[in-house]
Amino acid sequence: MTVMEPKLAERRKGVSEDRARSRLKGVLIVIVLLSLVVGAIWLIRSPVLSIRAVDVSGAELSNPLFTVSELAMGQGTPTIDVDASAIESAIALDPWVKDVKVVVSWPGTISIAVVEYTPYASVMAADRFVSVADDGAVLTVGDPLAESPRIEIDAGPVSPGYDITNPLIVGAIDFSAALPREMAAQVVVSAEGEGLVATLLGFRVILGRPVDMEEKAIVFASLIESGLEPGSQVNLIAPLRPAVTNPQPLPEPEE
Repeated sequence: MTVMEPKLAERRKGVSEDRARSRLKGVLIVIVLLSLVVGAIWLIRSPVLSIRAVDVSGAELSNPLFTVSELAMGQGTPTIDVDASAIESAIALDPWVKDVKVVVSWPGTISIAVVEYTPYASVMAADRFVSVADDGAVLTVGDPLAESPRIEIDAGPVSPGYDITNPLIVGAIDFSAALPREMAAQVVVSAEGEGLVATLLGFRVILGRPVDMEEKAIVFASLIESGLEPGSQVNLIAPLRPAVTNPQPLPEPEE
């Protein structure tokens, strides 16, 4: 029978114990790492790191809070699940929204900054009127706006959210937008042939093609300031060479 020397046996025992300790240490490290991962996942999706506030600024006619709720990204939603781009895209579909910026801040805040359109002019649309912003965005359907430009050019069956691109209508908006506010509130613009004609302060203003509209508005305002005979016709087809035709006197009745 072979008898192992005591020193060799002790050494083998020490090696076995070292290996066992190493394995145990490795197992403990894995357990700790798994615990950290599970804990982190729980923390990220816990109420501690969920949305607690949705701050909105600039919204009067739009309803960003409703949109956030419809997307299921409001209060109580884990912050990590909130998609700022998706919220922006959904809010931007509102006809009243001109621009929107959404910022998600940890641990749990959504900040929404909205810039809304302002109704500027009334435009004919089939048998009704629509209110539009100064860039042609359709906002509402209804009666003409009070004290605002009126454009009697048919835009067709448009509805809120549509962007009008008809050159004549865009030109009419540009002309009125360049007028002094008190003049713009009274102007009526219509189409004549392939050009535009405006009625304002008792004057008939031939604008022609929808080009150089800002310049035409500035020239007309200057002519008004210089004094025009009431009822005159102003031709601004060439704005650098405006032509003014005074009203013709009415013929005297025969005796």
